[in-house]
Amino acid sequence: MEVQVVSGFLGAGKTTFLNHYLPALAGKTVLIENEFGEVGLDGELIQEDIPVREIYAGCICCSLAIDFRQGIKEIAEKFSPDQIVIEPSGVGRLSDIVKACQKAREKEGIDLTITKLIAMVDVKSFEEYREDFGDFYLDQIQHAGLILPTNMEGVEEKEWNRLLDEICGENPKAVICREDYRTFGRKELKTLVDAAEDYEEMSGGHPKPALPAERVFSSVAVEEVSEFSREQFDAVLNAFKCQDAGQVLRAKGILSVAGQRIHFEYTPFSYEECPADERKHLSEKAVVIGCDLDEEKVRQLFWVE
Repeated sequence: MEVQVVSGFLGAGKTTFLNHYLPALAGKTVLIENEFGEVGLDGELIQEDIPVREIYAGCICCSLAIDFRQGIKEIAEKFSPDQIVIEPSGVGRLSDIVKACQKAREKEGIDLTITKLIAMVDVKSFEEYREDFGDFYLDQIQHAGLILPTNMEGVEEKEWNRLLDEICGENPKAVICREDYRTFGRKELKTLVDAAEDYEEMSGGHPKPALPAERVFSSVAVEEVSEFSREQFDAVLNAFKCQDAGQVLRAKGILSVAGQRIHFEYTPFSYEECPADERKHLSEKAVVIGCDLDEEKVRQLFWVE
């Protein structure tokens, strides 16, 4: 059974990539979604009709390691898939995800092979997050076999090339895509992924130890939310930018704004919203992830009297 990992820091575009990539895979596929927050959302946004196993309220590489191993075993026994694709928490270290897969093989006796390690990198946030989070942030880039830059809109060509060179400098051995993968057809995208080397265990040397994600980041899940006017919701986004409730690194959810249900995605460097997919009957909720979050203030932002 093949295991692929699609990693990326908070808001880097993992789910968007999966909606392009999963249809390109042959054979039976199962997706494992790991959400750091206390409610799951990304699994509901996967468009492909494949089994999805959600593991949330922590990281599969630390606090949820046992749940993860059991999940892998259950998937292998129930579905006998050709491949499992793992979308880890945005604050999980890629090297630790690899270790978690290896432990699942050793402790649960699962026949699995780790192949593609893919990292999504938001080019606009790269330099700031590298400065703020150092090795914790860079781990995903440094252990990937394929790097896919995202959030390139509005970046001039000279700056784009400079940033890609900086990213490439963190992992010269990786394949780095210098184009927008979203313009690729299924065959082209599969060819790009296949061009990256499969994971191989390295002899000697060990990743630098790091604090568990729960010691660095926190999350607030809000399942009781108001209906917002456009002005009220813009005030919420402005509060994120001004760090009124702490340093918000990622916020996402399904909300009713100005009479329309929307799916929104926020990071300090980008914001997107679109009409919620009514076919999936998604409940209205939001998840906020960041550093030094004030839970009470976050909840107040989403409830307007």
